[in-house]
Amino acid sequence: MRDKALQAVEQYGMLPTGSRVTVALSGGADSVALLHFLCSLRQERSLQLSACHINHLLRGEDSGRDETFVRALCRAWQVPLAVFREDVAAGAKRAGESVEQFGRRVRYERLSQAADGGLTATAHTLSDRAETTFINLLRGTGLKGLCSISPVQGRIIRPLIFCTREEIEAYCRDNGIDYVTDKSNFSLDYTRNRIRLEIIPALRGIQPSFYPIYGRMLAHLEEDEDFLKQAADEALEKAKRGPGLDAQILRGLHPAVLFRVLRQYLEQDGLPWDTAHMAATRRMLQEKTGRIQLREDCWLALGGGKVFLLRDPEELEMEPLAVGPGELPDNPLASGFLRLINCEQFTNLQKHECNILKKTIDYDKIYGRLFLRPKQKGDYLRLARRKVGKPLRKWFNEQKVPPQLRGRIPILADERSLVWAAGLGADERVLPTDTTTRFLVIDIEEDVQ
Repeated sequence: MRDKALQAVEQYGMLPTGSRVTVALSGGADSVALLHFLCSLRQERSLQLSACHINHLLRGEDSGRDETFVRALCRAWQVPLAVFREDVAAGAKRAGESVEQFGRRVRYERLSQAADGGLTATAHTLSDRAETTFINLLRGTGLKGLCSISPVQGRIIRPLIFCTREEIEAYCRDNGIDYVTDKSNFSLDYTRNRIRLEIIPALRGIQPSFYPIYGRMLAHLEEDEDFLKQAADEALEKAKRGPGLDAQILRGLHPAVLFRVLRQYLEQDGLPWDTAHMAATRRMLQEKTGRIQLREDCWLALGGGKVFLLRDPEELEMEPLAVGPGELPDNPLASGFLRLINCEQFTNLQKHECNILKKTIDYDKIYGRLFLRPKQKGDYLRLARRKVGKPLRKWFNEQKVPPQLRGRIPILADERSLVWAAGLGADERVLPTDTTTRFLVIDIEEDVQ
């Protein structure tokens, strides 16, 4: 075990000299062996070791027994210990989560609190990785899920990641190390336990070298995942357009890279992302418009040639932006072009675009300067095709535009009033007529459904 743990430490650069390391200490064989191993390196690497125990209050007297054991062990080995008591069952009920999910979240929160910016060492093993691979497989995972638990994840290190549970128990026997055993580990009521106690032993009966072979498979999968991650990192940087992503660049990406680009883009905001979201996004990219709900208050949207996050649009802070013929300046609301054309060019466009009037205004009817902006209170629009004028709010109601999306709809206004709204069209005041000589074509992608 020790040799494999040292190999992991060196291969992944887990323990720089002088590191502060907090060990997640449950009292079981894995975590006790990890603490013992790190204690053996304490002087050599000038490590500042501490431990953290979270009592989940789930197993009655056994929970208290584990805490008492851990306290005595840390006193004997001269390791500072932080203990947290969390009523996980009650907390999970309040949060509407499973006990396992809530317990895991609280565990890592407390470990991060105890580490206080230092490293956190957890006792995950090769056996844990194999079990997690099968759990993820049953959920329909991709490559990253097959790779299972990462040896290093941010400030979390896992020095025992190359070791099997059998090797760890042998290490404890050889070094005369006591540990406690969680009886729930033998219950077949839990998926992980069934995989540990039934599935993997059956596989080892077929292939006694299961763990070495599994380890080699992981090495190949990790290399592939690392390559795809690098490709996604490069593609993400190339696609960035302010707070959004260039839709044209995204359309040209391989699906495996596109999935990772969008996952990275959303993970930075803690937003969900799965294969169903991916399929919807690919359809949205093909259709060049739309939105996908990620949470109650957040969408992934496509408009103006960009994919972007759409939150409460009323929070969009943007002063009216003076615009003119040419490409729109960079802004958080929209991208595109305003094309100034003559009568002959407009006549040719009419032959190919039946809705060209919906996005064209008489350039000479603009009063003063032209501005791009979000909606404002009192905006009013008279649509010639409907021969009626209404407050913009009522037009949005008719179009069934959700209130939380209205603040992201591009508006063009001059110094007198509103002249055009995406998805609705131009105001009657600025519509071209037979005497129009200069036409302004608004190529801002409409995003009103």
